[in-house]
Amino acid sequence: MLMSRTAGVWLIPLALTSALIFVMATLPSPADAQTRKVVRSGTAKYIAKRAPRRRAVPSTVAVNPNVTGRDAMLLIDAQSGRELEAQAADELRHPASLTKIMTLYLTFAALDSGQLRLSDRLPVSVRAGAVQPSKMSAPVGGTLMVRDAIMGLITRSANDAAVVLAEALAGDEASFAQLMTQKARQLGMTSTVFRNASGLPATWQVTTARDLARLAQAMLRDFPHYYPLFSMTSWPYGRHVLRNHNRMLTSYAGADGIKTGYINASGFNLVMSAMRNGWRLIGVVMGGNSVGERDATMADMMDRGFEQARALDLAAWQQPAPPPGAHYTAMNFTPGAPPAEPQRQVARNFSAPAPGGQTAGRTLPDLVADVMASSRPASMPVLATTRASTAEGSHASDAPGGWAMQLGGTFSTRSAASSALRTALSRLPDLRNEARPSVDTVKDQRGRPAYRARLVNLDEAAAARGCRSLKAARLFYCTPVAIEARAD
Repeated sequence: MLMSRTAGVWLIPLALTSALIFVMATLPSPADAQTRKVVRSGTAKYIAKRAPRRRAVPSTVAVNPNVTGRDAMLLIDAQSGRELEAQAADELRHPASLTKIMTLYLTFAALDSGQLRLSDRLPVSVRAGAVQPSKMSAPVGGTLMVRDAIMGLITRSANDAAVVLAEALAGDEASFAQLMTQKARQLGMTSTVFRNASGLPATWQVTTARDLARLAQAMLRDFPHYYPLFSMTSWPYGRHVLRNHNRMLTSYAGADGIKTGYINASGFNLVMSAMRNGWRLIGVVMGGNSVGERDATMADMMDRGFEQARALDLAAWQQPAPPPGAHYTAMNFTPGAPPAEPQRQVARNFSAPAPGGQTAGRTLPDLVADVMASSRPASMPVLATTRASTAEGSHASDAPGGWAMQLGGTFSTRSAASSALRTALSRLPDLRNEARPSVDTVKDQRGRPAYRARLVNLDEAAAARGCRSLKAARLFYCTPVAIEARAD
């Protein structure tokens, strides 16, 4: 009797345990539940084509109950803002490193306002050094040049660089995140809240595909003089080369920016802009299971969008003019060139790239030369100023109103600069009687002598024409510059 009673006591818990296991097995996992969503547009088949989602790695960050999924898509015409395709475009999502687009927006504003200079060296705090990868591994207790920090964000998506810039501009990252959210409201990003400068996991850091498209529009509109930086596929930093995570720059014809992002809670995200046949589109894809899936989805959506642009006969993209107060242009980011001090800029209009033009996978010097050489007459900015020089080859033609063709960034020796000038002149027979070689001594990032090669004594049209010829011959990166003399 005692044995029977004991066996019954053990059998009851075993039966309850078996029932509980069966019920739990029939319930959806939290990861699966969070991926459910309502498809609001029938134009895209993104969700239907998705492979089964892999289970996310557990995170210590609490789940935001307002973020009910990861997938979202939006495609707009950049010129008119017209929506071409949408899916869950107004549902809350985690931005991941797309957050850094706003960090860059505020950094560019600080450059143009004079709050920062490209040559400034910002302290790297313990907090900045302790953030999770991706990072540049800037030395804690050391400094990071503003120019390197910006390019670290664009290429490596460096979280430590984001913290360094945030602390420099607002004192601490939390205060900078408040500035980011305030700017988001000013730009019409009504659903976005930022909690950090990098996009690392944060429960209440949220956005929507529509808000991110607005941010991309604002970047194109307000900082056209910096936007070519997003096309840069690599950046030298110390002994390393930082590679751009955006593979679409080299795989999709016409793609020229802007940013990728990934955390477990968001999936693989991408904001991209591309130009074809005079039209510019902005696309947002969020929640991809992999880089390949995300990129393929974006490419398909962009292809459909350009077909719609043709069918709807949308207006061609009109490149905005840089603001009159712009202190720098993308050319000041040329690898290896000394970081220029802010100079007076004259606003000008950029003409749109040639129909069907492709910028993917090209170097920044090529892109900048294209923009400079194709600008409308009598509207070229003063890209640099130079002292009236007594350096070898300098002439009195380096006067206000004069124009020059600048070859490359800088050269390590005077003979190399002179050789480049001779080679350039040999390919420009129509300018031999007009152009005069000029070699100026400048300093590189470490204060060592470097040499700048220019063909001077030209008007604007001749300088632009000559740079186009050298670019076509694939000899040098070349850009026309207006020369403004100043006293010491």
